[in-house]
Amino acid sequence: MKNILSEHKIGIIRIVASVVLAILGLVFEGLDNITISTLAFFVSYIIIGYEIIFSAIKEALRGEGISEKMLMTVTSIGAFLIMEFFEGCAVLILYTVGEIFEDVAADASKRSLEALIDIRPDKARLRSGEVKEASLIGIGEIIEVRSGERIALDGNVVDSVGSIDASVITGESTPVTVRNGSEVLAGSLNCESIIYVKVKREADKSAAQRIIDLSKNALERKTKSEKFIKVFAKFYTPIVILLALFIAVIPPLFDGYDFGSWIYKALSMLAISCPCAIVISVPLAYFCGIGYASRKGILIKGSSVIDKLAKVDTVAFDKTGTITRAELNVTKIETAPGYEKVYLMTCACIAECKSNHPIAVSIIEESKKFNIIAENGENYHETVGEGIECDSRYGHIKAGKKEFANAPKEAHGNIHVSVDGKYIGSILMGDELKPNAKIAFEQLANLNINKKIILSGDKKSKVRSIAKSVLADDYYGELLPEKKLEMIKALVDKKDKKGTVAYCGDGINDTPSVAAADVGIAMGALGSDSAVELSDVVVMDDDIAKVPLSIKIAKRTKRSVIGCIVMSILIKAVMLVLSALGLVPMIAAIISDVGILVVAIAIAFLAGRF
Repeated sequence: MKNILSEHKIGIIRIVASVVLAILGLVFEGLDNITISTLAFFVSYIIIGYEIIFSAIKEALRGEGISEKMLMTVTSIGAFLIMEFFEGCAVLILYTVGEIFEDVAADASKRSLEALIDIRPDKARLRSGEVKEASLIGIGEIIEVRSGERIALDGNVVDSVGSIDASVITGESTPVTVRNGSEVLAGSLNCESIIYVKVKREADKSAAQRIIDLSKNALERKTKSEKFIKVFAKFYTPIVILLALFIAVIPPLFDGYDFGSWIYKALSMLAISCPCAIVISVPLAYFCGIGYASRKGILIKGSSVIDKLAKVDTVAFDKTGTITRAELNVTKIETAPGYEKVYLMTCACIAECKSNHPIAVSIIEESKKFNIIAENGENYHETVGEGIECDSRYGHIKAGKKEFANAPKEAHGNIHVSVDGKYIGSILMGDELKPNAKIAFEQLANLNINKKIILSGDKKSKVRSIAKSVLADDYYGELLPEKKLEMIKALVDKKDKKGTVAYCGDGINDTPSVAAADVGIAMGALGSDSAVELSDVVVMDDDIAKVPLSIKIAKRTKRSVIGCIVMSILIKAVMLVLSALGLVPMIAAIISDVGILVVAIAIAFLAGRF
C-alpha cells in the first residue's frame, strides 16, 4: 500500500483535489450560486484533465490516431459545452482512477517477472579474498560464496560441501545439497557453509542473465489476439466518434431540433465506448500468465507461445534425460544359486573401482547401499569391448560380457561377474524414471491431451518398458535424430487444425525436433545455447511435471484473455444501445466503463493462476 501511495502520489492528490472541488461545485449549484459552482467545476476539470488533454493532442499531432485519451477529451469537453459540468469532471476523474489501477496491476506483475535482476550479484569474491566485478571474472577462476550470499556466476562446486536454494532460478522449492562437481547457477542462495565455485560461464552467459534477457523480450512476440486488439482499437475509436457525431446531428433534425438532448446521448456513448478495458487487459493477461509461469520455474518465451501452448493436443517426449534420468542406474541384481547380493556387488565393485565408465560409476554408487567399502585389487587388465579382470582376496574376478565372465546362455544383464571361473551373477543397468514422470503423464491425460508419445534412440525393448510404466499412448525406439525429426514433422503436418504439437527434449541433441514442433520445450537446459535459442518453453529444472503445468497455465491465461474480450464487448454493446436510446445517464455510462476496466484488469491479473 505504501508503494502504491508513493509511486502514484501526484495522481492520487490530483484525484482527491478534483473530487473535492467537483463536490463543492454540486453543493454551490444546489445553493443556486452558479458563479462559484462553475468556477469549482472548471478548476476541478483543469486539475484532473490537463495531462490527459495535452497527451491526447500530442498523440494526434504525431499521427498516432484517435486514442482513448482523445475519446475522453472529446467527451468531457462536450459535457462542459452542454453545461453538464459534473459529468465532464467525472469522465476524467474515473478515467484517471482506472489508469492508476492499471499501472498498479502492471507494475506488480512486472516486478514479479523481473525479480531475477535484483538477485544476481554484480560482484564476487575470489578464493584469494579479492572482490571483483562479476563481469571481469573469467572461466576457470574460483570464487568464494559465504553463507547467506548469492552465487554470482555459473560453475561447479570444488573442495566444499553445502546447501543452496535455487528456487528463483529453477523453481525448486527445497534447498539441495551440493558437493564437489555439483553444478550451481548464478542467483542461487548459499544456505549454510562456505562453498567454492569454479566458474564455467562468463557473467553475460549465466543462467540468470539468460532468464533476464528472455523475460525482457518475452512480450515482444505478439499473438494474433494482441494484433487483433491493436487493429480493433485503431478502427473502433474513429467509428464510434463518427457514430456519436451522427447521433448528435441527424436525429435532432427529426426531433424538433432538440440538439441538447441528442448531444448528451452522443456524449454518453463516447464515455462508454472507450476501448481501454480491452486494450489494457489483453496484453496484461498474457504478461501476468508469463510472470506466473516464471515463478513456477517455467520460462514461456512470449505471448504467442501461450496461444500455441493452450491448444496442444499432442506431446512427444525424448526418453533419456527427459522422462528418465540421464545417468545409468542399477535396476536389478541377479545372483547365481548359493551367492549373496553383497558378495556379488563387492566383487563387481573391486573390478570396476578403477574405471570411469558410466556403468562402473553406477555400480560403485549402488554398492554404497550395501555399505560396501570399495577396495583395490591387483594385476588389473582390461580387454577392450569385453570386460575387466583382476586379482583380489576373493580370487580372480572377471566382470563384463557373458562370454568373458563364463556366464550361462540364459543369464540376463549388462555386467556378468565370475570369481575363479565360477559364475556368481549379473547386474542389470537402466535409466531410471524421473520422480514425477508418471504424475506428468497422468496430468496430461487430465488435460485432454490426445496423444502422449515417446521417441527415443534407445532399444525398442527399453522404450517399451518406459512407455508401459508411464502409460504413454505410443512409443518408437532406435530412432536416429533425422528420423525423430521426420516423425515430428509428420505429426505437425497431420495435426488437427485446432490443435498443436509439442516436443519435449533435453535441448541439446534434440534441438532439430524442438525447433520443428509447434511448441518446443527444453528440459533443464539453461546452459545450452541451442535450447535457449530454439525452444519456445524452457523448464528451468528437470521436473517433467512442469510440462503439463505449463499447458495448464497457458489454458488458464487464454481463458482470461477470451473472458476479458467477450465481457468487455458484450457489456459495451448493451451500454452503447442504452446510451443511444437515452436510457442511461452519462454518469452511469462512465461508472460502467470504469467498472468494466477494473473487472477486466482483475481477470487479467489472475491469468494463469489456479
